[in-house]
Order: sequence, then C-alpha cells, then structure tokens
Amino acid sequence: MARVLKYDRWMSFVFAHKNPAYWHLIIDAAESVGFEYAGAVKQNNGQASFKKRQNPFTVLSGQLIINFRKMRNPKTIGKIAHGAPVMDVVMETIESVIAMHHGATLEQINDELVIRGLELGFLDILAKEYADLTPLLVGSFEFDDATKTYNLRKNKKFKTHIHLELRVRYFVVSYLKRMEHLNRNPTFDEIILNIMPLLKNGITPKHQTILNVLESTAERVGGDRWRLTKSQQRELF
Repeated sequence: MARVLKYDRWMSFVFAHKNPAYWHLIIDAAESVGFEYAGAVKQNNGQASFKKRQNPFTVLSGQLIINFRKMRNPKTIGKIAHGAPVMDVVMETIESVIAMHHGATLEQINDELVIRGLELGFLDILAKEYADLTPLLVGSFEFDDATKTYNLRKNKKFKTHIHLELRVRYFVVSYLKRMEHLNRNPTFDEIILNIMPLLKNGITPKHQTILNVLESTAERVGGDRWRLTKSQQRELF
C-alpha cells in the first residue's frame, strides 16, 4: 500500500483485537514504510456488552478505525516513558473529552482512554490500576444525573493542558447554558469577565478569539447580547 499510494493519500485499518501487541505491530509497520499515524476513531456495534462494562480497558466493544497518511517526512507516535506519571495522561485525556463533548459520558471517557492507552503503550496499566474510573471521576468532576455526563465543577479550571480554543469554547458554552436557565442573554463584556478568570496559567486570549468561538456557537440578540444557537442547544440537550 505504501508503494502504490501517492503522498498525502490516506490508508485505514479496521482493528478489533483485544491484544494491544497487534495494535503496535500495525503502527510500527506502517510508520516504518512512510505512513504517519493520523488518529483512530471508534465504530460502535451497538450497546456495550456486560463483559465490556466489567472490563472497560481489556474488552473492545465495536471496532477502531486506525487512520494513516503517507507523508514525505512522517512523524512517529511517542511512547510514554517507563515510570512516567500515567495519571497525568489519564487526567488530560478525561478533561479533553469533557471539553470536546461539553460533558462526557463514562463510555466516551473509556473509549478515548483505550485509544490513548493503545497509542502510548500503557493500556496494561489502565486495565490494572484504573479498571474502575468512578472514584477518580466522582472525586474530580461533577456528575449531571439528567445527561449522565461528567463536567468540570462550577468555577473550576482545567488542570491539564487543553488547547486554548477548546477551553474557551467549553467555558463560553457553559456560561451561556447557565444564563439560559436564568432567562438572561449576557453581553459580550459579561461573557469576557466571566470566562477570563477560568483560563489556566494566566493565558489570556484576545477578545477576537472569544468572539470567534461565540460566532460559531451562539447568535446575537439585540445589540450586544448573546444566546446559544438552536443547533447548539439541540447538541447539548
């Protein structure tokens, strides 16, 4: 396939084996002939089995589609160093999923951790030390019983490194969602003043960055007030 494909073309594998050794065999073989790993996505086969719920990191439900791109100067996946704090990767992954989905279910968190564990080579540690994520999630996040999702606690920041625009989007939508429950449409200034203190490490985005996020998730009401778009409301609720 590497011989036949032109540069910047794509190759995808369907992976459905519980042994991560085969995952690394596929990745290493593809990288050795000039492919760059471009991520994996889960393809569901329906409801998770009882065995999957009992063993979230050792049983695959559905299958993973592994994507590669043929590149002139391909990058390789970095493996997590022996003795490195796996907990940091676990927390970063959980927060990323929560930010991406604006609140994540246990299944979404498990699925992403399986992919990260396969990518970085610590799935065995996940299966051994984090077989039950509930204590970690309950201790660090807020559970929404209505949507069955985990979220950041009110007025809490992300503890790990999440891309700035993704963090801004999470806080913008959270704030507008809360204002909607109060039947209020906040002004741009109110949104800025509420979001800025929540951004991590003192990184202050330009107003234009927040405006870009607003324009993709909300709509203007009157002069300078904002509310979530109907499509965004449907996505959230």
